[in-house]
Amino acid sequence: MRIISWWTLILLLLFLSGCQGVKEGGYTEVVKGGKGKAEKEWVVKWKNNEVDPAFLQTVQILHRTREEGGGVRMLIRLEASVEEEKWLEYWSANEDVEFIHPNQKYKVEARDEATGDHLDKRYYLDRIAASKAWEKVRLPKRKESIIVAVVDTGVDLDHPALQPYLMQGVNLKDPSLPPEDRMGHGTHVAGVIAEVWSGWKKTDDWEESSLRIMPVKVMEDGSDGDVYFTAEGIRAAVREKADVIVLAQGSWTYSETMEDAIQFAEEKGVTVVGAAGNARISNEGHIVYNSPLYYPAAFPTVLGVGSVGPDGKVVPTSNIGSGIDVVAPGEGIWAAVPEGKYAKDSGTSFAAPQVGALAALILQRQPELSPAEVRNLIRQTAQLKTGDRWNQFYGFGMINVHAAITEEPLPDIFEPNNTRETAMPFSLDQMYEGVLDGRADQDCYQLNTSYPGTLTFSLTGKKEGMKDVTLEVFIEGKKEVQYRGREAEHVRLTLSRSQVVACLSHDTDSSWKYTLKNQFRQEADEQEENDHQWNAYSVKVNPGYNSLKGTFHKKRDNDWYRLDIPEAGRLNLELNVWSPRGDPVLYIQREGSWKGKKVDEEAEGKSEKYGLKVESGSIYVRVTDYGTNSVQDPYILVVQYQPNDGDSYEPNDTSETAEMMKYGQSKKGRFGGGYDLDWYQMDIEQKTKTNLRFQIPKGGEGSTLLLYDKNMNVMEKLELSKGNRSATISQDLNVGTYFIRIQGSSADLGKEYQVGFFR
Repeated sequence: MRIISWWTLILLLLFLSGCQGVKEGGYTEVVKGGKGKAEKEWVVKWKNNEVDPAFLQTVQILHRTREEGGGVRMLIRLEASVEEEKWLEYWSANEDVEFIHPNQKYKVEARDEATGDHLDKRYYLDRIAASKAWEKVRLPKRKESIIVAVVDTGVDLDHPALQPYLMQGVNLKDPSLPPEDRMGHGTHVAGVIAEVWSGWKKTDDWEESSLRIMPVKVMEDGSDGDVYFTAEGIRAAVREKADVIVLAQGSWTYSETMEDAIQFAEEKGVTVVGAAGNARISNEGHIVYNSPLYYPAAFPTVLGVGSVGPDGKVVPTSNIGSGIDVVAPGEGIWAAVPEGKYAKDSGTSFAAPQVGALAALILQRQPELSPAEVRNLIRQTAQLKTGDRWNQFYGFGMINVHAAITEEPLPDIFEPNNTRETAMPFSLDQMYEGVLDGRADQDCYQLNTSYPGTLTFSLTGKKEGMKDVTLEVFIEGKKEVQYRGREAEHVRLTLSRSQVVACLSHDTDSSWKYTLKNQFRQEADEQEENDHQWNAYSVKVNPGYNSLKGTFHKKRDNDWYRLDIPEAGRLNLELNVWSPRGDPVLYIQREGSWKGKKVDEEAEGKSEKYGLKVESGSIYVRVTDYGTNSVQDPYILVVQYQPNDGDSYEPNDTSETAEMMKYGQSKKGRFGGGYDLDWYQMDIEQKTKTNLRFQIPKGGEGSTLLLYDKNMNVMEKLELSKGNRSATISQDLNVGTYFIRIQGSSADLGKEYQVGFFR
């Protein structure tokens, strides 16, 4: 029995004093009527079967399951009276809690319009050599089925294309109902699998029971998915004896719950295939992000699948980067859809099931293969036309069904990599399985780091061979370190942005199988240690723009800043990340206040913004990641400060916050420095000749005025300086909305300008 100190007990009682009455800790399998915001739900894993009663007083249990071998996984929502900040800090530190993190949203990636109307309906089956396999290869008869689980929106259980393959599935959204698809995504994914297998139905040796599809329903409409139920779907598929799992969903955010489920599948001998995900597109149709890969595809033991078009080239909207294994056609993929129909759809969601179907065919012929051996055989037989052995666009290349089910697995698919010059490309946070074939063999792997940080190599293999291993590391071509025997099991290197080559050798004549894994983490930023408010990094805020570059270099990294404000004015904060791996969160608290303001309005990869009026003194700002994860790319905190004697029209830094101007009106603004943008809006109600006058004061170094139409096309540009302090734009303007953007130089900080709008 654990003894709790009086001090701990007092703190706990104080923490719980604001909570409502005790809630029963029963099993609630389903939350009906849809979920609220994902950030209001939390995933918790307890190390033991007993959950702390004090914890149960603070939450509503939405779903709960017990781990095999001990432990409890829970999906919970906080009671309304519980303060989230204190609750998370308290229970994250509890020694019986393995992890707590938000229940991130997962989504299926169906594109608005399917491409490929000019293509043959089933062209993709020729591209991946499935048609060739039907003609050349006879499938062996098996008594036991090979099962592919589709963890998705369910399937159309009555579709004639799927019925020969379907087995009883699982509905985690409502266990009382069958896993019927009401949205269509899961049906199309399952339909692609059926299409890859369909050619053997015409042969004499086909047995309908030999290849099966198991629907596992974890979402209703494709937008209500989350990491918790998807992870539970993986575990359910494993318990129901699936051999392969296809995940055509995900997000850019790492999750301990998902990694836990993926590891469970690997340990149970189940091959997992994941869609790389589709790029984020702006409202204007431009690609915002198409890298890195979605999780779970980015996990080392998941086959990450990208999408290529009919020409074999990677589709621009297919995510690329570390963890990509292979590609398959993803444009205009014809397959089953609900109500017994067929249609085309596009995206990595429909490339991934082709690989899932191939994994099942490999196991149909060689059921003894492990997930690692299945992955390597698919990589081994993929075709890459670029001359590389792996790259971040195509991985190992386009899958080849015929080659994968006719070729024998190679012991080591990364050969030849005997020298540093022939080193195998190795992407970050991934792992490879290779073989050292005697003392004459050397295996080299090359990887690149983009930022300063810590690179860790983890080497595993049979213990009796570990004592004879040597690991040498070369950084930028120079030999840095050498480890022998057990020293090589875990090697940590602190380095700057570098090219790294790691070479393994074995001082015996026998072969030794190994697994080499790497992990990279950014170094702490120069503001550390600033994990608490009491040791916040102090920043003297000057008028204009101030910026701070930081990193989320560890789990639950809290970066606190104390912004010292010289006098009353307005403060605008903007927190930007460089990658959708990060989902930034701002927390703002005035000095001496017990309460704060949490700002978390946007999704991963998007900026968070907040503005407030300030007095002379200090403002505390905390920067965190929504998923509480370490992130490989930095963030930028931009602080804009404008004293009260400055521009009265602030904030007007964007077209959305533009100050309105009317005919005959003149505005006096103030330059906030080289980064300050002042926007004004004019609404023209009838076509007229307009004069727009711009004037800067004596000593003005250099200023620019741009006139835009409503589509943000530049119509006119004025540039003023010491020798040219005023100018006028004369334009015949049609009815509509127009915008003015004014920007001064850094030397113009605090100087006043005038802009007027006249007939």
